[in-house]
Amino acid sequence: MPGNDFELRYERLFAQWLERVQTELGWQIAQARPAAWIRTAYREHGELPAARFALIAFERKLRCVEDAFPPVAATAERETGLRVDIRPDFTPPSPDFPVGTVTVAESSVQSFDPPGVHAEVADAVQTYLADRYSHLWPLCPEHAAGLHAVTHEGEAIWWCRTQNHPAARIRGERS
Repeated sequence: MPGNDFELRYERLFAQWLERVQTELGWQIAQARPAAWIRTAYREHGELPAARFALIAFERKLRCVEDAFPPVAATAERETGLRVDIRPDFTPPSPDFPVGTVTVAESSVQSFDPPGVHAEVADAVQTYLADRYSHLWPLCPEHAAGLHAVTHEGEAIWWCRTQNHPAARIRGERS
């Protein structure tokens, strides 16, 4: 928690900048506690214009999706024998849509952190397999019930709601 005058002033300026950016973009990127990467962008670049910050955020999300998709899709194909015939798609920021969008199987990715992105990508692949092939993937090895992609304790995992427990990590390889 900031204590001295400099830290308090810095925190106030950061909060004001973030509020201006969010208002200008019409986009609530930070909840009660802004993510570390937002603070890093502010520390490294200062009070970026909203459009420049949106581009940094978009590029971060796109990189995370590009990192998450191949191992998740490969795992789904290996475990199901079905072809994951989709690829991430994106629309970069523009004057008409200042924050851009990144989608997987028509599901818009909202997260900016790797665990959240991995969970959202896994959920999109899971939905794709269900819609395209009527195939439920993955199943809990203990309960043979469908799993749900979530973040838990800073990690992307498959969660079994049947008995409310983590079943496997989402990293492309089952653990």
